[in-house]
Amino acid sequence: MAKIVTVSRAAILACCLFAGDIVSAASCNADNIDALLPSCLRALFPTPSPAAYSSAAAFCATYTTTVNTQTTGFPTRASSACGTASARYSSACSCKPTLSSTLTSSATPTPTCRPSRPANDAVSNGGFECGLAPWVAKDVLNTKNSITSPGDASRFAYQFNQLGPQDPDAGLNPAAVYQDLRLVSGVSYNLRFRTFFDKCTPDEGFVGVMINRSPVYTVDACDKGAGAFKDNLVQFVATSDQTELRFDFITRENDAVIKIDNVSVVPLH
Repeated sequence: MAKIVTVSRAAILACCLFAGDIVSAASCNADNIDALLPSCLRALFPTPSPAAYSSAAAFCATYTTTVNTQTTGFPTRASSACGTASARYSSACSCKPTLSSTLTSSATPTPTCRPSRPANDAVSNGGFECGLAPWVAKDVLNTKNSITSPGDASRFAYQFNQLGPQDPDAGLNPAAVYQDLRLVSGVSYNLRFRTFFDKCTPDEGFVGVMINRSPVYTVDACDKGAGAFKDNLVQFVATSDQTELRFDFITRENDAVIKIDNVSVVPLH
């Protein structure tokens, strides 16, 4: 919790604005202190974010150096609450809070996402719970990829959308998502993954599996039923230590939705 150095009516007000991330506040016009959470001061200093604070403080640093009667050039985020009355800005600037050193000296670290997987699984982020990487997605004309929720008994899955007529070159150059794996050449592996097709129609198409650009498996929209995630198992022998696992999406359905999730590659034994 930030340390309070100066306790004053201004500091009490600033505390309410910034929820404890205040060291002190300068003396200021009573008009801004006596009303609970005054709208002009709150609009000018909306959060304890260093970026938001810095822009407002920079405005105040120049605005209060002289007697100011300007009626334009005010910060956009404060104009609706403060209007164009110069006195309100002067009063709010005189009440500006001071950020604690904990906010100005360091940023909150971004949590590292660590998806769970078996120790012998060669696929990283096979459940797409940590976004896309290290997968690489490729779109073609009228296609779109995204990480959507819900997934297959999980939060997220990879989703392919066909947004219009099929690209004329899609048969040779389809939309895809792929990842490079480190395998052991000559060893047999089980590839498991789950697929979802939103409908079963002649044009809904299929997902094709490629190992080092060689086709090894396809699953059609109607093979296992639509509207739910279905299991797929492919057995293959690694032919090199560096192996590209690739899923191709080919459909003529203008509004097709296809998902894959829970991809894993583990040795048979």
